[in-house]
Amino acid sequence: MTFSTKLTLSFTFLFVAIFCIMGITVYFFSERYTRQEFRERLQDRAHVTAQLYLDEDELSPRMMQRVRVQFTKSLPEEEVHLYHLNRTPAFESDSIDLPNLEQVFDRLNRELSIHFMNNERQWVGRLFDDNQGRFYVLVSAQDLYGQSKLRNLQEVLLISFLVSLVLVVICARFFTRQVLQPISGIVHEVNEIRASNLHLRVKERNVKDEIGYLTKTFNQMLDRLEMAFEMQKNFISNASHELRNPITAISGEIEVALLRKREPEEYMASLEILQKETDRLQKLTSDLLRLTQTGFDEVDMRQEDVRLDELLLECIDEQQRANQLARVLLHLEEMPEDPDLLRIKGNVSLLKIALGNVMDNASKFSGNQEVHVWLRLTDAQVTVVVQDKGMGIPANEQAHVFQTFYRAQNARGHSGTGIGLSLTDKIIRLHNGNMRFTSELGVGTTFSISFKR
Repeated sequence: MTFSTKLTLSFTFLFVAIFCIMGITVYFFSERYTRQEFRERLQDRAHVTAQLYLDEDELSPRMMQRVRVQFTKSLPEEEVHLYHLNRTPAFESDSIDLPNLEQVFDRLNRELSIHFMNNERQWVGRLFDDNQGRFYVLVSAQDLYGQSKLRNLQEVLLISFLVSLVLVVICARFFTRQVLQPISGIVHEVNEIRASNLHLRVKERNVKDEIGYLTKTFNQMLDRLEMAFEMQKNFISNASHELRNPITAISGEIEVALLRKREPEEYMASLEILQKETDRLQKLTSDLLRLTQTGFDEVDMRQEDVRLDELLLECIDEQQRANQLARVLLHLEEMPEDPDLLRIKGNVSLLKIALGNVMDNASKFSGNQEVHVWLRLTDAQVTVVVQDKGMGIPANEQAHVFQTFYRAQNARGHSGTGIGLSLTDKIIRLHNGNMRFTSELGVGTTFSISFKR
């Protein structure tokens, strides 16, 4: 079932419910009013009957004539009954058909005036006092006119319901299509967008309504999707280029070495070049593998309690073993008495890679000058600060630092793959952390890595 059909049915059911409630309410009050009106007419007939038969000796001829005129205006199927207090008939227009007549007299003695239904006839009874004594007056009739009005009202309500139902279905269908037409247009436009034309966008309508918000959201999603595709293409292109360089160098060196016989020293020089390019290729493939391995979700990542001070000491130790010229100094001032405050949840291996990359870059791009590392604690987080006094990063290139394979112009003379900081940023975000940096050419760079405790 389509959404437009559901919407049409919802409007229809809502209309049916409202119309039924209104129709029942109108009929209920109409029937109540009709019955009350006829009851009042019966009470008037009872009063006229009492005046005609009981007050004849007390009324003037003119008043009596008026009463007789009123009495002649009888109701449909009217019956008039007049009884003495001893319950013997004084006057009857017809034989009475009340199986519970004694109970009626008893009620009149208690209530003086009563009203009840019997076999589709309405009855009114009153107890009158006269100079001749007390009398019971019973008047009954059928409200044929009122019943006819109610039947007519039923027909009007039924016909109105059927006609209105058809109109509501037609109108609901029409307005539903009008409302959903922009969505249908959006769906059509989105279906036209493929991987080959991700530059296309959905035409934005009125941005102040829900359709406008939907269109804007679609376009924002397409922006992210296009960027992801572009980054993927760039990644593949850059990866191919970076892998091709050492392979080309190795292939070229082998070809040169095989052109003629050479002295052992020349072969040694060629082998050293081959070893250097092989190491470069190995590091590049290793970094690419690490970058790929960090693509899993945090839920699947093996986590444990990690003390950051101990982890930093291990990273510094590994850094100095890998580069004997590196001088990384750890500052642990104002540490808490409870060492557990330095613990975070994380993956030890990945955190070592991330922090090690930052320290390695700091040493490499500062010419192995002193690199200072601080561990700072606040109420909500633990922050690792790595500061060097190296060449710095140009301001116009700082926005691209975390892009895979990107290397600043002044860093291209140093060894590297352009993957380290991209990998580090991915690992930190995987741990719900935050990494920021400030840098100034010729002064140095400071990285701040914060983790929630």
